[in-house]
Amino acid sequence: MRTYRTIDPLRRRWVVANLPAVAPHTFPGVIVALSVVTGEIGESDCEALGDGALAQPVNSWTSIAYIGMGLAIAVSAVIRRGRVADVRAYLGESLVYAACLAAVGLGSVLFHGPQPDGSRTLHDLPILITIVFIVVHDVYLVFPNLRQRWVAFVGAAIAAIVLTLLSADAGIAATGIGIAATVALEYVIFRKRLRPIPARRQVQAYAAIVGVAAVAGASWLLGRSDSPLCDPQDVFQFHGVWHTISSLIFGLWWWLAIDRSSTAPADRDRVVTPPDSD
Repeated sequence: MRTYRTIDPLRRRWVVANLPAVAPHTFPGVIVALSVVTGEIGESDCEALGDGALAQPVNSWTSIAYIGMGLAIAVSAVIRRGRVADVRAYLGESLVYAACLAAVGLGSVLFHGPQPDGSRTLHDLPILITIVFIVVHDVYLVFPNLRQRWVAFVGAAIAAIVLTLLSADAGIAATGIGIAATVALEYVIFRKRLRPIPARRQVQAYAAIVGVAAVAGASWLLGRSDSPLCDPQDVFQFHGVWHTISSLIFGLWWWLAIDRSSTAPADRDRVVTPPDSD
């Protein structure tokens, strides 16, 4: 029978209770808090660990949602490339982002499935690199005078790899910080109307993302091992729902930040007028 490390419940409760006091003051405090709350495989994702080829079958199969979303983005970008002004930039961003999501799915399958040595790193690192991609994209939108976006992304990705290899917990903390930075940047982008998209459509898009994110967050909480709705033996797993819905959030961000924002103005703003009646 596969085993996993457990966290002392008293230690978890202490960290959660003191998080507001500890986390703001020290970066190590953030690392400890995030690592304890996140936990190890089988501790934060409810589903029982079995002896089969896939230790957690439901969580393994639902991880394919990220791969599917990556493929959907890649195919959509290739099909829609004729509708954008800068095809090279559009395809470059879309395909790299799609590859990041596919890597997230593959790492998640390995983490929840066969669990080879290093599977936690293979699970955590692609998520961090995907967040790095989003942060770099948004930073360059907020500060348009910056140059060498791809150099910045590659450099940040290398730093993420080194950080995660040195300390998995530090990598998790960096992911949390990256998510917070993404929220802040997206707020600035929305308030300043930095994307060339009609305001009404931006509001609709952000409303959809926030709504889906709320459902995803709820499914993540309900899918934790300490959730009252956790049933390790059930074929329905809330953590599997989290996989599916969170992949949709990544897809919605691509549609808003890359696809819609790259659409050629002549196509996006074209107004169709009725023929002259004369």
